[in-house]
Amino acid sequence: MFVPVLIVAVCTAIVAVIIAGPWALAYLPLYVLATVPGWPLGRALFGRGHPISWISGGLFGYALTCLAFWAVIALRIPSAATFVLAWLLITAVTWYFVRRQEPAIAASPLGRGKPLVSVPTWSAPEARTLVLLLLLVPAVFVFPYKNLGARDAEGNRFYRAYFTADFIWHTALTSELTKYAMPPVNPYLGDRTIQYYWTYFLVPAVIAEEGPGGLRDVESVLKLNALCSGVLFIAMLIAATWAASLSAAGTAFAIVLAVVAASAEGIYAWWDLVSRGQPLASLTNLNIDAMSAWEFSGLRVDSLVRSMWYNPQHSMSAALGLVAMPVAGAAGVGASIAAIAIAGLALALSTTFNPFIGGLFSLIYGIVVAADAIRTRQFKPVLHHAIAAGLVGAAVAWCMTNDMVEGAAGVVLYGLGGYARNRPVATLMLSLGPLIVPVVLALWPPWGLPRRAWPALAGTVLGLFVFYLVRLSVEGSYIGFRAGQLMQLAMPGLAALAFARLWRGERPWRLAAVTIAVMLIAIGLPTTLIDVYNAQDISNRRMGPGFRWTITLTPAEQEAYRWIRQETPRDAIVQMDPIAHGRETWSQLPTFAWRRMAAARPISLMNIPEYVERSRKAHRMYAVRSPETAAQIARELGIDYIYIGPAEEKANPAASLEKFAQRQDLFNPVFHNAGTRIYEVRR
Repeated sequence: MFVPVLIVAVCTAIVAVIIAGPWALAYLPLYVLATVPGWPLGRALFGRGHPISWISGGLFGYALTCLAFWAVIALRIPSAATFVLAWLLITAVTWYFVRRQEPAIAASPLGRGKPLVSVPTWSAPEARTLVLLLLLVPAVFVFPYKNLGARDAEGNRFYRAYFTADFIWHTALTSELTKYAMPPVNPYLGDRTIQYYWTYFLVPAVIAEEGPGGLRDVESVLKLNALCSGVLFIAMLIAATWAASLSAAGTAFAIVLAVVAASAEGIYAWWDLVSRGQPLASLTNLNIDAMSAWEFSGLRVDSLVRSMWYNPQHSMSAALGLVAMPVAGAAGVGASIAAIAIAGLALALSTTFNPFIGGLFSLIYGIVVAADAIRTRQFKPVLHHAIAAGLVGAAVAWCMTNDMVEGAAGVVLYGLGGYARNRPVATLMLSLGPLIVPVVLALWPPWGLPRRAWPALAGTVLGLFVFYLVRLSVEGSYIGFRAGQLMQLAMPGLAALAFARLWRGERPWRLAAVTIAVMLIAIGLPTTLIDVYNAQDISNRRMGPGFRWTITLTPAEQEAYRWIRQETPRDAIVQMDPIAHGRETWSQLPTFAWRRMAAARPISLMNIPEYVERSRKAHRMYAVRSPETAAQIARELGIDYIYIGPAEEKANPAASLEKFAQRQDLFNPVFHNAGTRIYEVRR
């Protein structure tokens, strides 16, 4: 297995250098070190030599390192030395605990013993096949991430939609985390804490703040962290899919289908353009993975590729949840207490990364255990699984203590409504049709489904239920995104089972498996190919539906943001006009200047009334002609600096903006260049 692992590692390192420069070679070892605390836990669960132990151990380690860094910040003792000491401490605890507290796992001086969950070993051909599937990750990252923030000869930088929603926001959040306030402050409401799950971002934040000079660029470390996390995410999906089917061939077919060919939206868009006589170049002006919403106003499902590009925090939460699925499927209700505890830890860590996703995987775990108890009539061992439930409960309490989920329950709605009511069957088949076909084949006959595949079945059914019957009152798509991701992680296990049944038959059945897979991949692959092309196409400067496809950051703007970073206090409130910037450049100051705002309209967060009210008030500060009124508004909002750039000049009358220069007793001019001005608010 060494050679395929080396191939994947080298390809990943090459892509890392392409997307982030030579300092990427310094970041990759740091990421690996962040996974070390979890290695013994993975080995204890699945056995020292099994690849799943390394994958799950890496996930445990990354999450535990995040919590160790959180503890340092919460104790208000952040420094490079204390972060290293915290990492050493959590590493020592996990390694000592596994070696000393579980003699069955570490009975010999070498630490070899019977794993807590018994899964078949991988043969050499199986290992080669499954490991080489990871090459899909660097393949889909290289071009979009290479052009993310790319610079032209004039010094302009370019950001392609939809990175302008998620990556831009993650940069602002990570920049905020480097300030070591705990709980972190909301960069869009500078006097409030951020009610969001930020755990995943602690590792890149600490490295960006404490690392050597070449790693102190937040955007670069986020890109590298997403790439490495993508490898772990897909590796765990491969492991969970294989655990459901015990077939390398079936897993290979299912993983390729799920990762790069699950959606028929690309071929639908192609057919639609051809049938209307439109040029195929129009594909570059489509959100190709959201045709179910654009064409039918239905729920949309982001592909697993988009999950890696745009939402690595959700993907890592899901990957941690997947760790517990082989425990439920292979060991069932009769799992040992140690296995239950480690599975519960995986679910708890998943919850700290995203409480909703962690909760969904906890439900799947509980459903499978309960079903196995009913099947075997072993009800007493169910009580042992309260250990896992208790750990998840502790994680929820931790999230609440850190102000991550306040008010979330009050905006949840149940029942068929919202986007889910619009063409529900057609939109689902459009989004996931190629993957659904083998899933249906796997479910016949229904009584032939082995227990190891029950987590995949439970995840698919739960995902469908949540997809159609749960939504948020303040954002109609979020729940659908997460439920769609859950289905894409559960369905491959069933799809692999269907392909495995065919592959184990005679030659005609194997030919049928290959034929079905090729046909389905041919239907689904265009979506990913178009999406990858569009995501890297920063030459597309045309208008989309209310925003430009590519946002340009001019040299003058970059100079202003650099001045703000270098010359203003790290906790300063720097305000731009949130109404003027709209959905295109809504996060410029928190993202590129690394400073908080008093008012904003963050498109990646729940749309609460306070964002609207404060944004109107901040806009009035720019629009009003009275300097006294503007100064009063600035003081009421706690604004320290006022930013005026092209967006402010375009949206407000020149006479209104002149007030800042006319009253230097109220507004002290501290910076100006060809395109921007900055004023300090005098107290």
